[in-house]
Amino acid sequence: MPSSRKKRNDVAGAPRVSALGRARLGALVVYAALAGLACEPAAPPPRAAAPAAVAAPAQAAAPRPTEAAASARGLFWRADVGASTLYLLGSVHVARPDIYPLDPRIEGAFAESDVLVLELALDESAQVGAARRMMELGRLPPGQRLSDVVEPETWALLERTQAESGQSMFGLRGFRPWFVALTLTTQALERQGFSASNGIDEHFRRAADGRKRIEALETVDGQLDLFASSSPDAEEQLLRQTLEEIDEYATELDAAFRLWSAGDAPGLDRLMVAPMQGEYPEMFERLFAARNRAMTERLVEMVKTPGRYFVVVGAGHLVGGVGIIELLGARGIASRQL
Repeated sequence: MPSSRKKRNDVAGAPRVSALGRARLGALVVYAALAGLACEPAAPPPRAAAPAAVAAPAQAAAPRPTEAAASARGLFWRADVGASTLYLLGSVHVARPDIYPLDPRIEGAFAESDVLVLELALDESAQVGAARRMMELGRLPPGQRLSDVVEPETWALLERTQAESGQSMFGLRGFRPWFVALTLTTQALERQGFSASNGIDEHFRRAADGRKRIEALETVDGQLDLFASSSPDAEEQLLRQTLEEIDEYATELDAAFRLWSAGDAPGLDRLMVAPMQGEYPEMFERLFAARNRAMTERLVEMVKTPGRYFVVVGAGHLVGGVGIIELLGARGIASRQL
């Protein structure tokens, strides 16, 4: 079959950003951009991806202690809008178990709220459908393989990385670069004790199930389209940088958790969000700015119906100059950090 590869200078020959910048990009994909759809291996190695919300906790590595979770302030705001109250909690989507228990003020606000608002609202049945949809979008057309659509250097790097980690290439060959990148990233984080089953949004989804109304700000297809609609160049860049910097991702997430725990919104913006805005402006617009505007509009509409709304979204969506807190402020809705 003729190869569909073409020379892509921005992958193989262009100037590279710093190692820290590349690590931020990969960590952000799981930490902030995917919300409840960070991919999760689902079969014996190298196992195909599925939404992380379906995942069982990782068993390969014991969690490393971070900071005492009982004293964690978290990134947590309150906004009063007429007869309604908005609690806004920045989520850590993939976490270690020692993030719990959360601050009693957070759990207390959840207990008194009427509605839980998540980026995605996936019960167990919906998670299965989301996993199937992710597989559909991530699979290459019949007769095409990953080695046909990436540069030889990228393919060789993938082979070497998998060999060094003792993983087979077999289950990766038929999938698109973005799908493979997300799968490898989640596997690497799980080996360090991170799991989306420990994520804050999943924690509250389970707590609310059958007890509170749950609303969603986004859809499964909308989130998956962030990657499925990427250009071939962008897909390969994500895979290449994942392979080059995957060992740094756990360190990045540990640093982000320390800032989250301290309630340091400016610090989290400087570490995880602002660098992407400067280094990858088009990706930043897709993953953050456009979604922040859309989610803010949804919240403004929601609070027109009086009630107490407990909103859990990726912490990266709340901070910074184009974060939801600032966008609400521009609409005359002032928030105070708790």
